[in-house]
Amino acid sequence: MKAIFTVFILGLSFGCGPCLAGCGPLFLAYVAGTGKGISKSIKAYLLFSVSRVFVYLALGLLFFAFGRLILGELSYFSKIVLFLAGLFIIMLGILMALGKGVSSAHCVFLRRRFLERDRKSVVILGIFAGLLPCAPLVSVFTFTGLAAKSAFENLIYSFSFGLGTIVSPLLVLAVLAGLLPGFLNKLKQNYAVIFNIICGLIMVFLGMQLIGRAS
Repeated sequence: MKAIFTVFILGLSFGCGPCLAGCGPLFLAYVAGTGKGISKSIKAYLLFSVSRVFVYLALGLLFFAFGRLILGELSYFSKIVLFLAGLFIIMLGILMALGKGVSSAHCVFLRRRFLERDRKSVVILGIFAGLLPCAPLVSVFTFTGLAAKSAFENLIYSFSFGLGTIVSPLLVLAVLAGLLPGFLNKLKQNYAVIFNIICGLIMVFLGMQLIGRAS
């Protein structure tokens, strides 16, 4: 129980620190750009977080089973994840910046698939958030891999850590970000359009940063 509580506290600190700084700007730009409102922002955050927790469970088992072998291949794997995540985020950012005014069949199709019916996009963002290379995260899974005496015990540790990351200020910030477009739209419709373009460009910039880190 002491170890479970320890990794839960680690998850809390991670959710309020590295996760908030690393994943926060991306997720907030996405929620704000899609203008979800309160309930949809909460659902998106929970879906994003649960997807990330499932990745943590898988990573925990991999570290437990393969240990040093995983650490040896981490650099190569990280570059692939960074590149793919960057491409996906850039695509979402471009679609968000272009808005509904673009009549191209391809853009309309992608927008409907990934922004208007966006559960899959939120899940993919959560998966990438869990996979993106992060030194504190590697340290946590190295610790749980060494501390656990069985695969089931490792799953408990990873789940406790993931549960701690969900309790984050990012939830409150996501709700506020989701409310912004509606508030701007009441002031003047053009404000909301400009705001969506800015959020899209922020996502494109963040995606380019990830691709840059992969090179």
